[in-house]
Parts: sequence; C-alpha cells; structure tokens
Amino acid sequence: MKVRFKGSAGMDQGVREGSDALSPGAEYTVLEVSCQADGPNRFRIEYSDSELPPLFDSRLFEILDSEFHASWELSLEWDGSLTIGPAAWSVSGFWEDFMDGDGRAVEIYRSERARMMGE
Repeated sequence: MKVRFKGSAGMDQGVREGSDALSPGAEYTVLEVSCQADGPNRFRIEYSDSELPPLFDSRLFEILDSEFHASWELSLEWDGSLTIGPAAWSVSGFWEDFMDGDGRAVEIYRSERARMMGE
C-alpha cells in the first residue's frame, strides 16, 4: 500500500502529531493499518532507518496504491480495534518486544519490512 503525505496545515494538533517528520508530497509505503474502535485510523510508516516506525493519522494522506501485501492479515484486538498488517507483527507482545530492542522481534520486523519494500 502506498500513500502520499498531503501535509498537515489546518489540521488539529491530534491529527498532526508526529507529522513534522514527513515531507509534504512525499510517497511512503504503509507497513500496517490500525483502525481504532473509538479513535482515528492510522498508518504505520517508516520514514527513517534510525527511528521507530510510528503510526500517523490516515487523514494526512492520499492513497496512491490500495493493494495490501500478500503477508497481511486482519486481526481483531481486545478493544474492538482492527489491525491489518503482517501476521508476524500481530502476535501478542511483538511491538513491545521490538521497542525494547529484542533481537528476534527486530529481525522479524526487518524481514517483513523487506518483503513489503521489495528488498
């Protein structure tokens, strides 16, 4: 899935959160989609090799290619939220382990990201 960052001018602070790291008009590969039961929909986008891949409000983007990667699956979270992304990332505790620098989780992340990026 590919998107283009439209910019954040005129958006509320909650929608703009973290978007100053993105370049208006730039295209990004969406690594995961998070649909909150009681909040905004978000796209997980990696914009830097040295930063964790954050979630950005989907209202900041336009979709260029809506096709999901073959490795993606839908998971239903305990609170009714939906996540669409690599099956390996939907395992309970994966993102916590990744953010803690767990070697196995980091390798799983890199492997799935490489598959989506065509590496």
